[in-house]
Amino acid sequence: MARRTGADEAADAYERHLAEHDRDRRRAQGAFYTPPELVAWVLDHALPADGTAVTVLDPACGTGHFLVAAARRLGVRAVHGSDLDPEAIRIARERLHAEDPTVPAEEIERQVVVADGLTAWAGRTFAAVVGNPPFLGQLRRHSAGRSEEHRRGLGAYTDTSAVFLRRSLDLVGQGGVVALVQPLSVLAARDAGAVRAAVASRGAVTDFWCADGPVFAGTPVLTCVPVVRVGAAPSTDPDGWGALAAPAFGIPAVTLPPGTGTVGDLADCTADFRDQYYGLAPFVHDRLPGGVPLVTTGLIDPAESRWGRAPTRFARRRYDAPSVDLAALRAGGGLARWADARLVPKLLVAGQGRVIEAVADEHGAWLPSVPVVSVVPGVRADLWRLLAVLLAPPVVAHAAARYLGTGLTPGSVKVSARQVAALPLPADEHAWAEGARLARVAQAAASGDERAALLAATGRIMTDAYRADPASYDWWWGRVRRRPDESGDPGWSTPA
Repeated sequence: MARRTGADEAADAYERHLAEHDRDRRRAQGAFYTPPELVAWVLDHALPADGTAVTVLDPACGTGHFLVAAARRLGVRAVHGSDLDPEAIRIARERLHAEDPTVPAEEIERQVVVADGLTAWAGRTFAAVVGNPPFLGQLRRHSAGRSEEHRRGLGAYTDTSAVFLRRSLDLVGQGGVVALVQPLSVLAARDAGAVRAAVASRGAVTDFWCADGPVFAGTPVLTCVPVVRVGAAPSTDPDGWGALAAPAFGIPAVTLPPGTGTVGDLADCTADFRDQYYGLAPFVHDRLPGGVPLVTTGLIDPAESRWGRAPTRFARRRYDAPSVDLAALRAGGGLARWADARLVPKLLVAGQGRVIEAVADEHGAWLPSVPVVSVVPGVRADLWRLLAVLLAPPVVAHAAARYLGTGLTPGSVKVSARQVAALPLPADEHAWAEGARLARVAQAAASGDERAALLAATGRIMTDAYRADPASYDWWWGRVRRRPDESGDPGWSTPA
């Protein structure tokens, strides 16, 4: 174990102070300090194994955990850092000086500076950029400095940590390494897509770390570390980083048949937004006679709608059976065309769940509530064949891995309308047809146990339809559970 100095103790005390007494400032800065074992992992994978002398930058160094650990491997003169917090920088400098008092304090002050790490190092390059940059959403991003030029071309909700990742690609030379802690959402979030594309254009993710639970005290955010080597041959789809983390979450690897087409070839996939959500609110009543059922995400299970049998919430109100007054809505005019477009035979897909949860509205009698996705078959498409695709275990495992990190919880599978449209079709037409038949019978089942057995059979045959490893079925079935209703029904028993 490395010796501890008085400056190290000062760093610990400062971080405890922020955590216990200045939480607003800590949140505003997006500052959560890195456990020593994770620092060691990052340096093990970012620095040369043979101890070759290289230069290292931590662009948001805080009190210097990465800097001190790197200095113990490479020497104090090899490390550089920046941060907007003057007190943190003062402590980091003292820690480095304590590591090697022969290095003049003035020299350390030139290496470790109070500055915005996104702009401070223009024109410089390093062998490695490491660290744990601030996690800040759109509303607090200015806390990371006035560096809007580095957000150009990025989505509005790109996390500041991902902006640091893209910027750091310019701070290392050919063969250089960038290893920055990121929120798990960087793996698949739409607004981080430009960052993933930048990595693919410059190099490749050659090592990867993640945890299936929080590792930073004071925040529930799940994190990962993609280790990017500039100049390495790309091996990961920019939209498929989630597969890197899938093993940590127990998601089985699947290989789906190429060239079979996608759901979007057979159906229009649409999501509704704010206008429909707020526009519907005045027309929704509970158990309105003759009303049109409003189906929320919470009412959708695999091949089952629980409308009228389970409570739900819409527009901050609880409903036992939310119903839309269609006559009043049409008289109002604003959503009449929208309602007519939705009252057609379709699938309704929950915004997120433990698996992809979809149910068929065979007669076009339901309206979807945001964020439910509507899947409307084309003229030649079969509603039940599409339902079988969305229930297929290999497809669910594929989506769970590809879009890992976008859900509200680490175990949830979240798919947008665009992502539903991109889901692949199976290769075995005969097995697919049988899966469609079973899915239809499952939705019509008279009891929960009957539906469970039929869903299990659907999952097995659709695994065969994709010619996939049975492990995807085992994983899928382990996650398919009907939530208890208010009568106390505990849900399905698992078929043998």
